[in-house]
Amino acid sequence: MAFPYEHNEDRFNPEANSLSYTSNIATNPIPDFPGVDIIMTHGPPENILDLTNRNTNAGCQHLHQAVHRARPKIHCFGHIHEGWGAQVVTWDNDKESDSLANSIESSRKIHVDGAEMYNERAVRVDISSSSEMPLRMGEQTLMVNAAIMNVRHQPMNGPWLVELDLQCA
Repeated sequence: MAFPYEHNEDRFNPEANSLSYTSNIATNPIPDFPGVDIIMTHGPPENILDLTNRNTNAGCQHLHQAVHRARPKIHCFGHIHEGWGAQVVTWDNDKESDSLANSIESSRKIHVDGAEMYNERAVRVDISSSSEMPLRMGEQTLMVNAAIMNVRHQPMNGPWLVELDLQCA
């Protein structure tokens, strides 16, 4: 598998934020909010677009914790082909919560029109301040499982084209 690490190894959080039963191997942990706008990883966070065809969640709990802590505008990942899709996650206000089960207040799935995706050759999502449903920075994250391949390794899923606001450096 790509970018392997053991389930008890945390490569995403500073040592002080690692769960007690883990070994911290992070050499460059994901920064705290508001240090990053976009996070791209190979695999998904636990319980977010990570459901396999065997009905198991294959995401990483340490990555979930790091994304919850960082609260980026977008977290883009793949790896779990059958998890393709996108949703807007609204984080629980208790940023210090140790319970990942309680880290998400709500989520809203992004509707995909298959015919439109085929004609446009992409799924378009607008989370900019001028959109109908702008993303609330620090409160929400657009989660995108961008796996192009289906479970038979055929390129069936459309790419995602996301419009968002970024500050000039």
